[in-house]
Amino acid sequence: MSVLFSLSKSDTFEITGMTHFHVRDLANRGNVIYQNISCYLMKKRFYLFLPIYLSFFIGLGVYEIMHPPFSTDSARIGDYEVKVETTPPVPEVEKDTIVHLIVLDQNGNPVDNFRMGLQIYYNDNMISSFPAADHNAGKWDLDYTFKEPGNHVIRVDLVDFKNGGMLSYTFNMGVLNFYMNLFTYLVIAGLAGAAGILIAIILFQKNIWPKKSKT
Repeated sequence: MSVLFSLSKSDTFEITGMTHFHVRDLANRGNVIYQNISCYLMKKRFYLFLPIYLSFFIGLGVYEIMHPPFSTDSARIGDYEVKVETTPPVPEVEKDTIVHLIVLDQNGNPVDNFRMGLQIYYNDNMISSFPAADHNAGKWDLDYTFKEPGNHVIRVDLVDFKNGGMLSYTFNMGVLNFYMNLFTYLVIAGLAGAAGILIAIILFQKNIWPKKSKT
């Protein structure tokens, strides 16, 4: 009886041992599968985030091109609309700048002929003056170089041919020491961010992805 009991106990022990071994093996395999799935999903999340990240910066760049900052303004003066734009979009100190003055009628069409003068002020002091002259096709392109950074006041004097007299208005124009087109900043930031994401993916895979055991 004792032999049978010892034998049955040994058998039970071996069976139990085999069961524990299989449970641990299945648990390890399940853990590896879980890690593989988690890493795969995380990697896919990074790759999905990358085009969204880049499209965000591209969208901002397109918006910046279509809506130049700082030096674009317009105002209704009498029966006319006067628009002020610059090339480049933001003037820089000691760099050639073209100030575009556009005059439109009540219907939004360029005025065939107009007479306009202009003064430029900095810190309440007039630094440049351009006497009234005739301009055609509703546009006056003025080449100018700003010497100081900061806000400048552009005063335009438009001769009112219809009603007589002079129509005046002032525009504010910002000038910077250094300006690189915002789109360029966005491209650089977008590329740097994309590179950062790719580096994060590589590091993530090296540190977390389960290593295959050698057989």
